[in-house]
Amino acid sequence: MKAVDQTTHYVIGMSPGNSYFKDEEIHYLLKTTVEKFGRVAVLIADIPAISTYIALGYPENRARRDKALPKGNALKNRVLKAMDDLHYSNDVVKIIQWDKEVENNPLYKEKYEKILALYNSNNTFRSATNATTRAVLEGSQKTIPDIEKATKIAAHYLLSEFAFLEFAPLFFGVKKVVYIYHKNWTVFESYIAGKYDNTPKLHIDFLLLENPYETYNPIWGLEDNEDSQKFSDVLERIEKKQTLRVGFIHSTPTFMYDRDYDNFSGIFYELIIETAKKFNWKIQWTEETGYGVITDALNTNRFDIFGSTVWPTPERIEEASFSESLFKSPIFSWVRSDDGRTEQQLKTDVYARVAIKENDISDYIAKSDFAKNRVVKVPQLSDNRETLRFVADGRADFTFVEPYLAEHFNEDSPMKVIAASKQPLRIYDNTFMFKQGEKRLKKLLDSELSLLKENGTVKKLIKKYTDSENAFILEEKNR
Repeated sequence: MKAVDQTTHYVIGMSPGNSYFKDEEIHYLLKTTVEKFGRVAVLIADIPAISTYIALGYPENRARRDKALPKGNALKNRVLKAMDDLHYSNDVVKIIQWDKEVENNPLYKEKYEKILALYNSNNTFRSATNATTRAVLEGSQKTIPDIEKATKIAAHYLLSEFAFLEFAPLFFGVKKVVYIYHKNWTVFESYIAGKYDNTPKLHIDFLLLENPYETYNPIWGLEDNEDSQKFSDVLERIEKKQTLRVGFIHSTPTFMYDRDYDNFSGIFYELIIETAKKFNWKIQWTEETGYGVITDALNTNRFDIFGSTVWPTPERIEEASFSESLFKSPIFSWVRSDDGRTEQQLKTDVYARVAIKENDISDYIAKSDFAKNRVVKVPQLSDNRETLRFVADGRADFTFVEPYLAEHFNEDSPMKVIAASKQPLRIYDNTFMFKQGEKRLKKLLDSELSLLKENGTVKKLIKKYTDSENAFILEEKNR
């Protein structure tokens, strides 16, 4: 367990009645946050949830007695069960009792009045709050005669959570509180960035925490998941089964996955096809996988290689093996075209938010070069343009990608992005990734990829998928 940072407290939000919070999810959330931060609090806003059930058509007495409070208690009991299983004391995991500790606290009430005033006076904040609230009500599948009226009633829940998080540093006696949730919460992330009142909140932050199973999507499943002990290495399994199992993520232009038609395309996709044809291997597209869990998938034999491009950072090299480089990508920082800040200005602006994917290159660069900036995480299974979307939509201020991807993004985006510097932050090799120590597989792949580079196949594929011969840095060997 990590030593506790006494200046910061972490709070996991759990909504009464939200079916996401099953035992295994709660167990993961508690274990992960305690191991990372040493302690955590759990916020179950059961009293504010009464307004949600009133909005859904329940009389106030039933909304309280039959819905909000019983569902809140059930959720608290699941948390207590997870605490018992993990041997966590109340000092390590605190369940906040809204009725006793929050509802009638004068300092909380003061924060609520300020949040309510912002809601009533600021059209942008009110619209974002109502849109978020309305989506929850419509997701209930209940018939709601007057959705506008219901939204105004149910908005109390979200405003109450905002007010608590403003009150939370005082409540815990710390300088900063970080709210943890399993998916992005746009209205809150915009609020703490100061988008509604021009006042960034450095005393509150947001952390996206995805359960690993949410960061991969089995496509074919593991019907042939033989005991790995039967084979001396991965290549022996491939050769005896005549099947190459491939994990991937949608990554323009190296590996594109069309979910609607279950089709694949891209530079790396075609290179895999060429190699498999030569050796008469079948290909099993095993799963769509986030960058943060590739190593785990390889080590648990869920697939043989990762088929989308991977940039071999020093951290990754410690955990996996990589093919030879096919071409190189220069990485720049990018901002909205109406922003104008330079890379150096971003680095020294503590209010500037950087969009990253956890354990992705953007994460590594942010940690090493932009440690003072606030991090905004995008979901791991989103495509490689999502960080740019966050910037264009104003949900972050800058991110890191190669020029081709930014240019591709600008083709369809009303808000364009521009480079914040003239020189690249990094230049990375584009490679295939596989389990560490698989020497025979590496030798085979390197040999085949060298041939595909030398015979011009890689160059032709770059031209095919980017409509340019200069989208990447291609080092051609003298023949």
